[in-house]
Amino acid sequence: MRPWERWADLVTSKGIFRTLFSLSGAIAATGFGLLVVLVVLDILVRNLGLAKWPWLNELTEYLLTISTFGGAPWVLRQAAHVNVDIMLRIVPPWANALLMRLSYALGLAISVIVTWLAVTAALDSFNSGSVIFKNLMFPEWWMMVPVIWCFALCSLEFLLRALSGIKS
Repeated sequence: MRPWERWADLVTSKGIFRTLFSLSGAIAATGFGLLVVLVVLDILVRNLGLAKWPWLNELTEYLLTISTFGGAPWVLRQAAHVNVDIMLRIVPPWANALLMRLSYALGLAISVIVTWLAVTAALDSFNSGSVIFKNLMFPEWWMMVPVIWCFALCSLEFLLRALSGIKS
């Protein structure tokens, strides 16, 4: 076993990386659970004529964003994403391994680029003091945090897969 494969095996099965990916799944589950509860409560409260919550639609949009970006690394880690493997079934094993590593490298490149773009956008927003001003008001850069979280963890997962040859 090569040194980077030992390292990849260690960090994928134990420690902080496992915790980060588990946290990612927990963020998604909590967010989607809250989304369901809030929508049901909103329908109930509106139909009973008890109250109107004009901020709720906006909050559900943010929860959907946070939950989706929060859960994507966990889904990738669990190999629970959609995987089109028609080509992989018809090529010889050596080509299969090559195509998998190429897909990991492409996923890594895209994830690193999006992470970089999200970080620069968040820093620009922070430095300019931009604020989202609707029913709820908060710094604009806050909405870039889930994007950074998502693609940074996806970058890590693709890197580990590329180095160790893990199949999804």
